[in-house]
Amino acid sequence: MGELAANTNWLVRYWLASNPALMSSANAVTSLVRDGDYRVRWSLARNPAIANYPEVIQTLAADKNHTVRSWLAENPTIADCPEAIQTLASDEDWLVRRNLAQNPAIANFPDVITKLSKDRSKNVREALANNPAIPSRTASTNPWQTIQPATQVPAV
Repeated sequence: MGELAANTNWLVRYWLASNPALMSSANAVTSLVRDGDYRVRWSLARNPAIANYPEVIQTLAADKNHTVRSWLAENPTIADCPEAIQTLASDEDWLVRRNLAQNPAIANFPDVITKLSKDRSKNVREALANNPAIPSRTASTNPWQTIQPATQVPAV
């Protein structure tokens, strides 16, 4: 797979990055996470098999391209990488934060849920309110009671 990861055609590297079998080749993964074409890193960020590579997840969470970070934020396999979840929850791009807010992987991160429930973007708060993995928000003692259903979220 190393030869494919070094291929000059970005489409070859893109399809390689999306292949779950790729994860058996640490060298290929390491090469693709540093690829100069954001579309290759984007494809890698979407691959559920990256769960075995927390350092890759963390690198993608700090990627310079917001599309890469946005797709990573949607990947449910990031649950075992709390550093990346924290990084994505503080991302400057509201689309990244929105995608993270709708990701079931954040259900075990109450600090992230609280942070996203107070996000300045209405879209982020709506995504969080509609995330089925977030515990019930109806009890008066619930710490996420500031989350409102999408139809009742105040405008920013």
